[in-house]
Amino acid sequence: MFSVGNQEKERRAFSSTVHLGYSDVNFKYVGDNPAIKDNPDQSLSMEPSLLHVRYNTPSVSIQLIGGNTIIGNENESLVRLGVELGTQSYLLRKKRLQFIIPFRVETAITAATKEGYGQRFYQTAFSGGFGGIIAMKPTNFFSIYTEATKWYGFSNSAGNFFGGYTDQFKTKATIHLNRLIRGRGVYFSYENLLQNFNIRGIDFDYESRVFLFSIGIDIQ
Repeated sequence: MFSVGNQEKERRAFSSTVHLGYSDVNFKYVGDNPAIKDNPDQSLSMEPSLLHVRYNTPSVSIQLIGGNTIIGNENESLVRLGVELGTQSYLLRKKRLQFIIPFRVETAITAATKEGYGQRFYQTAFSGGFGGIIAMKPTNFFSIYTEATKWYGFSNSAGNFFGGYTDQFKTKATIHLNRLIRGRGVYFSYENLLQNFNIRGIDFDYESRVFLFSIGIDIQ
């Protein structure tokens, strides 16, 4: 993110990153249908552990979060696949400190199933948002980025044109160690993604909260 001197050379050498990680998820029903609200066994509420992979370029991010019984979840499965496009505007662009406004749009598919429960949650959402980034570079070897963004959009279930709306709040903190492994930077990130689905019919009004830790590396 810092773009002076040697950092410009690094950007030309490494224009993308790959991240692998682990996440805990709280996926719960927040609708008003008494038959579901008063009987947790009749909902898709779950708290699975999921794996995560993300590929980043300066303007595109592809993210997959998912898991089922193969990685230890007893009888539940949740998958989220998202493609994010973005740009950013600098309010302050100094060597050691930057204030940035990111602008993002995303399309994402979220699917949840549970053994013994007949219904399946399957939503395709399109949303956009903006927020703020504070980037600090105490030394040439070490950088810290903190980011928060708010998103709004539409969500529809399989076979329907319009289902309802979705809103998200994302926070992220990243530590970047420059040129740690054979000249490649290494990233340690923690993300919190809160997404609400308000779907017509209330049976699919769910809240998804993802707590995600990942490690990334620069690639050419």
